[in-house]
Formats: sequence, structure tokens, C-alpha cells
Amino acid sequence: MSEAQNLVELVLRSLDANASTFRLHWREENGTGTLDARTLVRTTASVAGWLRAQGVVRGDRVGIACSPCPEWIVFDLAALSLGAITVPFFANLSPEHLAWELRDSGSKVVLCGDAAQSAQIQAAAPGTLPVVVSGAPAGEVPWERLASHPADVEDFRRSVAEILDTDIATIIYTSGSTGRPKGVVLDHGGMVAQVEAARIAFPADPTADFGLSCLPLAHVFERIVTYFHLASGHPLAISRDVQQVSLDLLAFRPTIFTVVPRLLEKLLAKVDAQVDAARGIRRWIGRAARRESERERHALSPLLEPIFDALVWAKVRKAMGERLRLVVSGGAALPSVVEIRMRRMGLPILEGYGLTEHSPVVAVNTPAASRPGTVGRLFHGVEARTESDSELLVRSRSVFKGYWNRPEETAEAIGPDGWLRTGDLASIDADGFLKLVGRKKDLCKTAGGKYVAPTPIEEALARHPLVEHAVVCADGRKFVSAVLALDPQALQARARAAGSDPVHAASSTEVELELSEHVRAVNASLDEWEKVRRWVVSPLPFTIEGGELTPTLKVRRSLVLSRHSAALDALYA
Repeated sequence: MSEAQNLVELVLRSLDANASTFRLHWREENGTGTLDARTLVRTTASVAGWLRAQGVVRGDRVGIACSPCPEWIVFDLAALSLGAITVPFFANLSPEHLAWELRDSGSKVVLCGDAAQSAQIQAAAPGTLPVVVSGAPAGEVPWERLASHPADVEDFRRSVAEILDTDIATIIYTSGSTGRPKGVVLDHGGMVAQVEAARIAFPADPTADFGLSCLPLAHVFERIVTYFHLASGHPLAISRDVQQVSLDLLAFRPTIFTVVPRLLEKLLAKVDAQVDAARGIRRWIGRAARRESERERHALSPLLEPIFDALVWAKVRKAMGERLRLVVSGGAALPSVVEIRMRRMGLPILEGYGLTEHSPVVAVNTPAASRPGTVGRLFHGVEARTESDSELLVRSRSVFKGYWNRPEETAEAIGPDGWLRTGDLASIDADGFLKLVGRKKDLCKTAGGKYVAPTPIEEALARHPLVEHAVVCADGRKFVSAVLALDPQALQARARAAGSDPVHAASSTEVELELSEHVRAVNASLDEWEKVRRWVVSPLPFTIEGGELTPTLKVRRSLVLSRHSAALDALYA
């Protein structure tokens, strides 16, 4: 492993050592684009030179608001090389949150995806200089000007060497599931420790491996994963649109792929739709394979498994490039049914856990040590313990420096001894595997005085193909109820089959009975006071635009319960 003290130095050492193997790839309308190691370094030096010419100095904040693209990576490394602090913004942020994060961070320059996004930035924070990747109108700076700026690569390298491990690298705003977003301050040393730990957990071969990045780079999980790819020296492809990831899997045939559970669920839903559209024996076999793989109680019959593999699973592996050796899931809990199906398909899936305040990884399952139902063992260099109420506390070099401009909340999160309060409830077994139970703040106390952890119940409810999201209501109530948001695609398929429309399909007797059976099955494994007695179906799906989901697709529970308060109150009348 390297002894780099900052992220750019870590990347440069790898690019120098693996210049013959590293390539940065992306898909374009008429083929694919490629950037080799030397061109990447030279372009980064040019962009750093342009930023310096604009007056960007050590400690200045530089924003990135565009969707994932090669320019995102170059701009990030260029800003970091000057000692500046990069502030990523999710491309789907609400105007209110974008304006708040721009003002709170004090970003001097912001990289935008297009002219429309630039206009939004200027409206939210007048005086900010926008750089536009494509289609820059007059008065804005086109990317080409940055990439062609005169630069001395050796001077760029000297600048990189001056960045210390204690220097701030980035401010990442949390999703704001319970209020206004908070800026999480991470330094170079903590993020370098994460990359090095990832390289220990997942050794990569520069000559054989190929990474695919498809998640927003504003998410700390994918940000660290991208640094891992760069530091490992193997080729990396950037998926510019997560909706097109299936095409990127076919085009680049990666060996390493990181995902959030929702993306896997959508991929599996496509498989299910293709099975349902098939005819005759192929349809029967496809449904049998799916049904068996969703049953955790029984293994497949040795006689049927080769048939399933040849006619169903092999096609799925082909659709995902046929070379995947490592699929790592993070960002949210991985439903057990998804994990089971992925493993049955011969696609190795490993779940991990982390939080933005820890840069982010705390624990992860690895090829050398994996236990389904857990989020793995602690990452290299991480300590952990649980309080009497089961709250998980962690301590390592990767703990954040604090919340930007919020010293009181920082003191609440990090104790004087350096232990970070995660807010998550967990247990650690005798072999060191970490199992999550729920969120401390989410614990509900029923009117009968019983505590209910909603997260496991919500996850179980959302495992049905019809249910996209579930939110449990129990605090101060006589019994547990829930709000169920149905999957629009699943409803559309039901409507087509019945010759009706999604609205009628959602309220049909067939769907009502199916949901009743599913809730009954979920209740079978719950304690008496945890059982879901009644529920309401949301007339609309939960969306980012509607406010029910954060940019990282986490459900804003309090907002959902507030919007459905009348319907929920009626359940208890």
C-alpha cells in the first residue's frame, strides 16, 4: 500500500505506476470516450491552473453540481490539488436545498452539467462562477477553456505534495431526512484510510479488473469507490445516467460493480418482466426459478438448478456483462430476497454499512469473510462498541472533523474520546460480524408502552413485488399500522394484464388480497405488539420531487406520516 497523505497524491502514484493499464471510459451517443492516465493527469493540471488563475486558494470551497462524468473526476482532483475543498451537490436537489447548501458552503466556483443548471446555480447564489460541461452560453465558462489552460505538470505535482492529511478535502451535505441538510467535513487522511482499507478488503488486479461506477458521485460511498478504482490502477467506466446502466454493463463488461439495493431491485424487476412476457415452457421455468429463489426455506432441487441456470440465470449474467466477480451493495439495507436471488444467479453480492460521518465505510462483507444477514466485519482500522441501548459507536481515522458551521451538533455526535455516535442500533456477534437492528431515532413506543423498531418491518413489507416503499406508524398508537406506496411499473403491468388502468389496479380486490396475504406472512415472524394490524395505500408513489425521498432515495418517514395523517387516524378511530 502507498503512504500517500492526500487523495490526489494517492491517485497520482497509481496512475504513474499503472499508466499502461488505466483508462477512464464513458459511453457517448456515437460510441465511447476514453482518457488514458497521462492525459488525465495533464488535463487535471490544466484545470488546476485555471482554478488558480480565478483566485481559488487553499481552503476555498469549490462546488460540483453535475451528474457523473469524466469532468466531475478531473474537476474534483484539480480543486483538491490546490488545497481547495470540493462540495458535491446532487443533481436532483430541490431549489430550496440547493440554495441553502450553496450559501452555507460559500462555494466560489461550481461545475455544472448544462446551461439550465448554471442558471439555477446563479439564481440560488448570485456571484458564483459557473463552469458548464456542455452548451455554455455567453457569460459562462465552457469546459474546453479549463481543459486547454496552460499548465506545468511538475508545478501541479509540487502543489499536490503540499496538501496535508489533516487538510479538509470535502464537505458533503447529508440527505436531510429529518430537516435541513448538514455539511459533513471530511479530511484527506480519513478518506485515504478508507481507500487503503478497501484495497486490503478487495484486492484488485490492474491487468484483469474493470470497474463500473453508476451511482451519483455526490454520494460519499461512490466517491470513495471511485478513488479506490483510481488507486487500484485498473480501467474504470463512468455511467453518465443510472437509467442506462444496463447498457453500460453490456458495453464495458465490468468485473467490479457497486450498487444501492434499489438499483438491484429494478434490475431484477426487468428480469421478472421478461419472464412474465415469455410463453409456454420458458415462462413456466422462469416463474419456477423466481419462486424458488424467493423462498429462503429450501434450496433448489439438484435436478432443477442446472435447467434454471441454463435457461434463466445464464441470460441474466450475460445481460450484466458475464464477468462480474464482485458486486458490493451499500447506502441502504440489502433485502434478503435480493441477496438470495443474486447468489442463486451466480452473481456474488456483498453488503456493507457506513455513514457519511465516517467517510463512509464502517463494516463490509468481503470475499474472504462473508455472512448473509449481516453487514460484515469492521473495516481495517475501525473500532466499534455498543451502548446499553444497543446504539453503535465507532472510532477510527475516518471519523469526520465535524459539521460545517455547527459546533454544538458536532459535540453531540463525537464524544471527547473520539467515539462517533452513529444513531444506528446494532449487535456484534462472537465472530465480529455486525448486524443492524434499526435507527435509534426511529424507535417507536406504542400506547401500550412497547418499543417497535420500524426498519426491519418496513424492509419486510417492501419485499413484495407490488410494494415499492413502506412506512410504519406506531408511536403513541394502540397498534402498528403502515403506509404502503406501490411500485408504478408493477401496477402498470397488472393494469395491462387486466385491461384497466393503474389507479383501478391499485384498488382491485386481487391486489387487496395479495397485500393481505403478504402482511399476514410478515406478521408471522413478528412479536404480538409488532404485528401490522392495518394499512393504507398511498395514491401516489414516493419520489424525490414530491419530497418523500431524499436525493439518496431514503424515505422521509416523518413527512410521509404527516401527509397521510388523516388516513392513518381513520384506522384507529
